[in-house]
Amino acid sequence: MSNENTTPEQPAKRSAAQMRSDIAQTRRELAETLDALEYKFDVPSRLGDWAADRKTQAQRLWNDNPALTVGVLAGTVAIIGGIIAGAFMLPRRGR
Repeated sequence: MSNENTTPEQPAKRSAAQMRSDIAQTRRELAETLDALEYKFDVPSRLGDWAADRKTQAQRLWNDNPALTVGVLAGTVAIIGGIIAGAFMLPRRGR
């Protein structure tokens, strides 16, 4: 949409209300960008959100199928225990 009264060297004239509206929109966009950056660099807050999500998932799994949850936990403990036992036994094997 070109304005017949403008030349390439002369921008279209805008009303004060249009400029205020543009400034307000730019401020909103800048505030959203700063909020996103603040969240991205706030690692403790993000870690808390992640932990809360995992807790909710675990509670949902427990409510849906407690036997499966116990099985998964027992398997996890067995695997971690095996890794720890292997880490302690491996150096002794070399002697």
